[in-house]
Amino acid sequence: MDFANKLKIARKAIGYTQEKVEQQTGIGKSSLSAFEKGEREPKFSQLAQLAEVYKKSVEFFLSDEAIVKPVMLWREVPSSEEEKKLIEAEFNKLCEQYHKLEIITGQVRNVKLPQPDVDNPKDFTFGQSEAFAGKVQRELCLGDIPSSSLKKVLEEKFLVKIFHLKFSGSSISTYSPVYEYAVLLNSDQRTKQWRRNYDLAHELFHLCTMNLFKSDRTTENQPMEMEEKFANAFASKLLLPTDIVKERIEKAKDKNGRVNYEALYEIAREFGVSTDALLWRMVYLYNKTTEEIENLIKEIKELEANRPSRFSDEPEKLPERYCRLAITALNEGKLSLMQFAKYMDISYKQAQEYLIEDKDFTDEKISISVA
Repeated sequence: MDFANKLKIARKAIGYTQEKVEQQTGIGKSSLSAFEKGEREPKFSQLAQLAEVYKKSVEFFLSDEAIVKPVMLWREVPSSEEEKKLIEAEFNKLCEQYHKLEIITGQVRNVKLPQPDVDNPKDFTFGQSEAFAGKVQRELCLGDIPSSSLKKVLEEKFLVKIFHLKFSGSSISTYSPVYEYAVLLNSDQRTKQWRRNYDLAHELFHLCTMNLFKSDRTTENQPMEMEEKFANAFASKLLLPTDIVKERIEKAKDKNGRVNYEALYEIAREFGVSTDALLWRMVYLYNKTTEEIENLIKEIKELEANRPSRFSDEPEKLPERYCRLAITALNEGKLSLMQFAKYMDISYKQAQEYLIEDKDFTDEKISISVA
C-alpha cells in the first residue's frame, strides 16, 4: 500500500477529520489533503507529528508491508465512537511496541493457549464451556484460587500482552498475526479488582476460541449474544472451581444450613470475584432458582448501599515483562533514550535514571556460582 493511502487510513482509523488533525498538529488542512492525495510528502518532522497523533510508528508509514487490522472484541463498547477508536489505536500501539521489544531483545516465542475440543460453534454448549474452563485451569496450573495467579501466568508463561488504560467501556481482547494475544483492562479506580479479574477470565475465553466463533460474529467483529454467555459461564467456572468453592461454603454454614452475607462476602473476596458472581455460581452448585438468586442480590444491594464505597488500587498501565524488555533494550544499546522514554510513557529526564553507564552485565565478578 502506498504512503498516501496509509496516511488516510491511519487518520480514519482513529476517527479524526483533517480539521481535527490540523488542531492537534498545526499542519494545515491543505497540506494534509495534499499528503493523502500523494501530491507531496510531509517533512520528517511532520511525519513524526502525524505518527504521534495517529498512534502509529514512523516505520508503519515507511514500510512496504500490508496493513493487518487486528480483531478487537469489546465486552462493553464506549458510547462515543471517537473514544472507541482512540482506545483501540492506543491499545494497538502498545501491543506493537511490546512486540518490537520482544524482537530487539531476542525474546520472541510462539506460545499457544489451550483450545476447545469443538470445531463447530453450533456444537458448543454451556456444559462444554464449563468443561473447557476446567481444562484451562489444569493446563495453566492455576491452583485452587485461580484469580491469584491468572494474570501472572498469562503474562509470563503464555506471553499474553495485558495492558491497563482508563476508558468508559469494559475490557478488550484481540489477536494479531503480528503480536498475537493481547487484553486491555480498565484501570479506573472505580473499577474493582474483582471486575478486572472477571474481565480477564472472560477475555481469556475469547482468546482461546477466537477462531471457533469468528464466522458467527457481526461485521464489526463483535461477539454474538451466545458467545458472550459462554464466556461468562467460562469465567465463572474458571474463577470459582466447583469442589473448592463448595468446600468453603459448607464450612461457612450455620447449624440451620444457611450462610450469611458476611461469610459469602469473604468467600467471594478470597476467590477474587463479586458477591453477585458467587451467588450466580450457586445456581449450578446448589440448584438454586434464578428468582431466588435475583431476590437475594437485590437484598444485598440494599445492604451495601449503606456501606462506604471501596475503591481498588489503580494498576500499572504497562506489564512487568514489557518494562523489563524495555530496560534490557536500553542498557544493551538497542533502544535510544528518546525511544525508551516514549515506550515507557515517561519524560526524557526520568528515562536517564534508568540508564546504567559503563556496566558490563556479563562480568564474571557480578555473578554467583550454581555449580
